[in-house]
This record gives sequence, C-alpha cells and structure tokens, in this order.
Amino acid sequence: MQLRFGPGDDDAYEEARAALLDELDGWLGLSEPEKTEVVSDVGFFLDWRYHDSVGLLDDFAPAEIAEFLLDWCPHRLHGRPDDAAHVCYAVGTYVDFMAATGRLVGGLDRAKRLRRLADDLVPTVLAEVRDPTPVGALSDEWDEVPEKFGSAPFELPEPYELPFVYVPPSVADVETAAAAAPLLAKFAALRDYLGPDGKQLTDTGNLEVADGRALVELLDTGDELDPELLGEVRPISSTAALRQLNLIITFAEAAGAVRVRQRRLVPVKAWWKRPTIARAEALFAALLELGPLQAHSSGGSLYSDALHELLDDGIVHWLVPLLAHETAELPFDSILKLAESAVTEKQRLLWSGEDLVDEFDEEDVSRIFEVLEDAGVVRWTEREEVPQPFSPSYWTGGTVVLTAFGRYALPDYLDDAGYVLHCADGVADSDGAALIDALLSVDETQHGSVLAGWQPDRPAVERIQMITEAIAESSSAAGRMMGFIALHEFDIEIVEPLVRQLLDTPVAGHAALWLIERGRADAETLAGFVDIAVLVDVLSGSVEFPEELCSLFAGMSEPQQLLENMWRHPAPETAEVLDALGQHLPDRALAKAARKAAVRHRSWMANQISSE
Repeated sequence: MQLRFGPGDDDAYEEARAALLDELDGWLGLSEPEKTEVVSDVGFFLDWRYHDSVGLLDDFAPAEIAEFLLDWCPHRLHGRPDDAAHVCYAVGTYVDFMAATGRLVGGLDRAKRLRRLADDLVPTVLAEVRDPTPVGALSDEWDEVPEKFGSAPFELPEPYELPFVYVPPSVADVETAAAAAPLLAKFAALRDYLGPDGKQLTDTGNLEVADGRALVELLDTGDELDPELLGEVRPISSTAALRQLNLIITFAEAAGAVRVRQRRLVPVKAWWKRPTIARAEALFAALLELGPLQAHSSGGSLYSDALHELLDDGIVHWLVPLLAHETAELPFDSILKLAESAVTEKQRLLWSGEDLVDEFDEEDVSRIFEVLEDAGVVRWTEREEVPQPFSPSYWTGGTVVLTAFGRYALPDYLDDAGYVLHCADGVADSDGAALIDALLSVDETQHGSVLAGWQPDRPAVERIQMITEAIAESSSAAGRMMGFIALHEFDIEIVEPLVRQLLDTPVAGHAALWLIERGRADAETLAGFVDIAVLVDVLSGSVEFPEELCSLFAGMSEPQQLLENMWRHPAPETAEVLDALGQHLPDRALAKAARKAAVRHRSWMANQISSE
C-alpha cells in the first residue's frame, strides 16, 4: 500500500486513506460508537498530514505531532475541548496501529514515544482549544526536539534519587525464587502438551476447543468451560472465551516460550537453553511490556482501556519502595491508595470530560499483583479472598514484598521510570567513608551484605584500618557510631589493636567505650576516655525517638552536671540533643535546664566563630 504522497496525488491518497481506516476499524477492540469516533479522528489527522503537512503516513517526528496538536487543531476545534482530547488519543492509536502492522518508521519504540507525547500534550492542547495562541508560537519550540523525549514540552523532571543503597540478592536466592514462579511451571506444562509439532489453530487464531479444555485442566487456569445461563448449561464453542488460558499463552508467546508457525502453536526450542533466571527475566519483561490488565482485556471502553494502561504503567513505581531492603513490605491497601491517586491525577490532566475515577476498582490492582506473584516477582501474604457473584474471586488486603528474583530484576527498569538507584556494589572499591555512608543508608539487616561486597580482595587488617581512619575523620555522630558498628563484623583479635590506636585521636572516648563493651578493657582503666563527646554522639542517635532519648539521659548519673558540660561541646549535634531534651524531658526543672543550656551553647558557638 502506498503511504507517501506528493502534490497532486489526491486519488492515490483517498484510496490509501479509505483502506487504512477500514483496516483500523477491524483492528480496534472498541464498541461500535467509540470505534467510529476514533476512526473519524484518525481521518482528521491523516487529512492534515496530506493536505497541510508532508504527506508521509508512516513516518512522524515529535515536532510534527506537536505542530498538529498545538497549532493546527486548536484553531479548528476552538471551544471543543472534549473533541481535542479525543484527537490526541486518536494520534496515539494511529501510531500504535501502524507499528503493530509493521508500517511505522521506528517501529514499536517510536510509537510508544509518540503516543506518550500525544498524551502529555493533552493539557496544553485543551488550554489552546479554549484560548488559541498565534499559529506557530507553540510548535516552534519543538524544532530541535530530540528523538528521546519524556514529557516535553514541559520541563523534564529531574530523576528521583532513591534514599537508600540497594543490596543485590545472592545468585542462589534469585535462582531459587525464579524456579518457583508458577507461570514458568505453566509454560513448561503448556510446551509439553503442545509437543514438538504443536497444536493446530483455528481460522481466528485460537486453539481448538478440545485443546482448550485439556489445557484449562492441566494448567488449572480457573476458566469456566461449561457456564450455566438461565438454568441451561452452555458449553464453550471457542477458546477465545477462555481468558485466563489465553493470558498464559499471550505471556508465553511474548516471553519466547512458544510461537505461532504455519497456523500452529509450537514450543520454541531455544527456550530450554536459557538459564532459569533468564527465562524469568523474559517473563517479567513481557509482563511489563504488555501489561497484565491490557493483555487480559478483551476490549472495553476508551476510558477503561486508558485506565488499564495507566495502572499497568504503575507497576514499577509501586514496587520501587520494596527495594530498600530485603524485608521491606507494603500493605496492599497502601498500593491501592497510590493507584487511586494516580488515576485521580490523570483524570484531572487528561480526561476532564469523563469520570475515569468512577471506573477505578481494587479488583484491577488485585489482578496485576496476582500476575506479579505468579511471575515470581512478589509474595503477597495474609490476603483475603473477595468472592464475586458472576466472575472469578479476587484478593485484597495483606502485605506485598519482593522476592529475591523481583529484587534482582526490577532495577533494570528504574532508569526509564525516572529513578536513580545507588547500588552497594558501587562502593566495592571506595574508601572507608563511602562504606560508612552506604551502611547509613540501608537497613541494619543489610549491613553484612554491604560489608561483604566492600573491598573483598583486601586483607581484613587493611579493610579495618580503612574503617578506623574514616571514623577518626568523620564529621558526624552518625558516621562515627556507624563506623564502630561496622567493626563488629570483623574478628575482634584483628580489630582490637587498630581500635586501641584510636585512643590517641579525637574519637578516643568512642574507642574506649567500644573496647569496654566488647570485654577487651577494664572499665576503670579506660573510663577517663569516655567523655562528653561520646555522650552527645550516643544521645544524638535517639533524637528522633524522644521517649528513648529521655530514658537514656535520665539513667545517667548527675544529669544536671551533664547539661553543664554539654553546652560547651562544639559538635553540631549538641544543639539538637539539648533542644530535644528541653522539649521532652518529663522532669520540668531538668527540661528547663536543658533549654537554658541550648541557649548558652548557641551563644558560645557564635562567640567561637567570631573570635576565629
């Protein structure tokens, strides 16, 4: 089919236009009224491309899409914002259609970027339709737009740096979790059933009913084979109705476990040559690419399709917090709230003419997490089943955690989602200060993993010396305290001599306390080293927990004298500790003394600075 036209090609263009729109009509999985509207809007877009643009129906630059939506449409759709939103949707649908049928220059990747551009431009298009600016004023900003773009023409947001260091799971744990994925087991059973020659497909591309019946039982899909309607059993006449079975086949095909060849569904021989982890990665990639809801949907309204796409796109964002440490968990109810807030925001930006939020249902999010669990990505515990009168039950409640495989696979998708993840293996060759920073940013359960990956080829004595040097040079109480915590991971026989060397440094008090606590020194001998600096550092670690702080302070001898000594200590943590004690100590006289000490400390520090 001719897809490129020049001046005077009116007849050829009209013929191609009619053929494309007719094919698009058959490709769309929408109701008739919605299908008619989308096809009409795509025709509107094609007419602009031929009559007012360059006449290429298979190749589009971002600047050209921006020109159409920001300059050409607003003056023709003035005062009709709902129509403008639908045209933006139609542009995205057309490039998806052209990519799916192998005719878009740039393929699926280009289509995905152009569709995202059309979506992101909707708020600006709506504003322009209500109050158009002069032709060219907006689209001129797009003349130099690069191929890789995000939410332009708005400023690209800065990537969000996650506030923790990621510790990768062990390969053994990843392999165990991947091997336990129920969907991979179902892929294996499906391949075995197909046999080397595969199974014949019908003219509509579905399995024969007999094969569908056998696979529903073999794979335990939960599909209903003989539904009862008005008291009458009506056996299925096509496997197209077996939605769960078809979902499994769809993911198996996208992951590369099976494929269609000469109208037969056959296993891919190379699948078993892949390691277990690689097969699980291919499944996860297919899941994110297709989307559990979109792959499961048989075609709904324009707005439910948009909702499903939005929720599928949220998967990475909902799972990110679970990377903080291996035991991190999220209540499913919290994920529901995140999903609903995302739908509400998208509603505000894009779908002002329809109440998309009304279509939001916890069942949709539940279906996503059922698939994630079957793919071996998450564990969903303590959940509750919600029966449905006319459809399969679903789950809600409980908590979600990442499996070792989920922790391994998810980081590959964070860059595209706008996150910066700092990995523990990034400190492998760094100094002791970087190690301490990494330890401060992870949960204590991960300390051993971080230390194991830090300078692994150096002798223990060198690693310990790097840590003790970092402790002595640390400018923060948290850094000094964490440094000594790290030393607990090493053989005390090697650590002790190096800690004793710290008795001649500014952290002598910490070193003495460490040796006393580990039973390597007599308290009376080293008690003189345990000074006010140690006290402030210890107390500063409890500032965010007032009850613990006050209990710790109240248990010390002569607290009034301690306050007198503390206000002359120049550490930056001193003011924080005194302020917290002044606010939370239950002894009113002692609390007043702490507040007075805080004032004296700040005055004393100001004098120290001015005298330098």
